[in-house]
Amino acid sequence: MSIPNQLAPLLGSVPAGALLLFTLIVSLLLIFAGRKVVKILAFFVVGVVGASLGATLVSQYFAGSGSLGALLGVLGGFLIGGVIGILLIAVGVGVAMGYAAYLFTTGFVSGTTIPLVVGFVFFIIGVVLYNKILGVVTALAGGFLFYDVLLMYGIDPLLSTIVAVVLTIAGIWVQEGFHRRVAPPVAPAAPASP
Repeated sequence: MSIPNQLAPLLGSVPAGALLLFTLIVSLLLIFAGRKVVKILAFFVVGVVGASLGATLVSQYFAGSGSLGALLGVLGGFLIGGVIGILLIAVGVGVAMGYAAYLFTTGFVSGTTIPLVVGFVFFIIGVVLYNKILGVVTALAGGFLFYDVLLMYGIDPLLSTIVAVVLTIAGIWVQEGFHRRVAPPVAPAAPASP
């Protein structure tokens, strides 16, 4: 399914130009800052759920604490929920990698033991390297979205592909920090002569 097909129902209620501009902005954000955007969204969304839960718990169990207790419950719940949201991203990337490795391995090996071991190993790799993987995945998702946006603007498919691929590679380069220069090592100072 392409983005134009998915956005077709909105075209009647939202101006097409505004929708395309919004989609273009989202695609560029995903390409160049997708990892940060996903983390901020996960922190905020799960944090709001945590704040609601914190407020509920304080009102039920610490009803006499007043507005200060309610405020602490909301803030504590928001922070704890936000941290859980970030951890869920790591686990989600691990589960996706582990499951993909499991399915891939079942195509070549009969039985379930080896595919489960391979899936578990890739789950661990996904959890450990989720930050790098998330940057690449969000840049790729943004690149596909950018390609669809260019097609919606009526740009030639070949040119759209070239531009989307170049921007995706640039986005991976930026998100993975390859653009940061490594400072040259500082030579130790020579001892002062007497």
